[in-house]
Amino acid sequence: MQFKFFLYLFPTLLILFSCRENKTVSYANPENQNSNLKYAKRFAIKKQKNHTLLYLFGNRLNADTTATYLIYDSLDPKTLPIDKSIKIKTPCKRVAALSSIYANMLEKLNALDQVVAIDNIDYVSNSKIVQKHAQGKLKELSRGPELDLEQTIVLNPDVVFAFGMGAREDRSLKLEESGIPFVISIDHLEESALARAEWIKFFAVFVNKEKEADSIFKTVEENYNRLKGLALLSSYSPSVFTELKYGEIWYVPGGKSFMAQMIKDAGANYLWHEDKNSGSLPLSFEQVYSKAKEADFWINLSMVTSKQEVLMQESRYDQFKAYQKGNLYNNNKSSNAFGYSDYWETGMIYPDRILSDLIQIFHPELKNQIKNDLYYYRQIK
Repeated sequence: MQFKFFLYLFPTLLILFSCRENKTVSYANPENQNSNLKYAKRFAIKKQKNHTLLYLFGNRLNADTTATYLIYDSLDPKTLPIDKSIKIKTPCKRVAALSSIYANMLEKLNALDQVVAIDNIDYVSNSKIVQKHAQGKLKELSRGPELDLEQTIVLNPDVVFAFGMGAREDRSLKLEESGIPFVISIDHLEESALARAEWIKFFAVFVNKEKEADSIFKTVEENYNRLKGLALLSSYSPSVFTELKYGEIWYVPGGKSFMAQMIKDAGANYLWHEDKNSGSLPLSFEQVYSKAKEADFWINLSMVTSKQEVLMQESRYDQFKAYQKGNLYNNNKSSNAFGYSDYWETGMIYPDRILSDLIQIFHPELKNQIKNDLYYYRQIK
């Protein structure tokens, strides 16, 4: 699946998968984890004397281990335990990153030299990644809707990073048969922005960049928590809703989603904050209108760039007070030639920047204490 297309249809797809039972298989018991994770719940790191174990949790509630990755460097492969863990030798020098998010994480870790393939260059805004592709040093593996298995096998990367939903069905059996490790990321199932950002530590293990990841995350965490505290200075809590209708269904983030949590951290009232779902809620136009018609702000409006485009999608959108007041803000301030926003590439790495934007939108009186302009958002006029 083309990952960027997934991002814009994320609410649609997530609700479909979240309704499906995760058929996970317990490969190992990650007890006594000695990782330095503070927020992420969907993976764990366990350092051993001469290797590292990475556990992936498809079902966070019962800690079922969907996959175990055994990461080693100087060991003789013959001495590795015979179990169902996926063995990967590091540092991985040939990485296929099937998402602009993963490619950007590796670039921020100073590991771009190790990236040899991406999904589709059209989705990328990062100039360093675009330049590497222009120089013929970066292959595209999914220009269409499916991964080009033949080209991937010929390229023979040390590891393939791909999007998944945390179930066994995420695996690529043909790649496994060829001996190419297929590693799934389920960062999008985390329930807070800092939990998602902490996934940079997951990717760092494969390229021996743990110290760099710790440093990046520490700075992000400090900035995020400082901004969160700043938002508390305002007594005003504006009401907020998100997204646009897709077909006949309006998918909004669940009350336990990372977006709902971020809106709360920005000092605003997300209208579905009492919902208990971390996925998305499928609602009708009427259901959203009855709850959000008097809302103060409307954010994250897909790829639209003007109020006229909003009405072209649905003429009834002008019935919302946020539309009438001009309080529409979209996260596509910086987009490439194909309309794909940098928000989707680096926002996961730097949620402090997103929070900074949201605080300035909801509480303009605090802007002087933030001291920077909007990173990702712009007002839709």
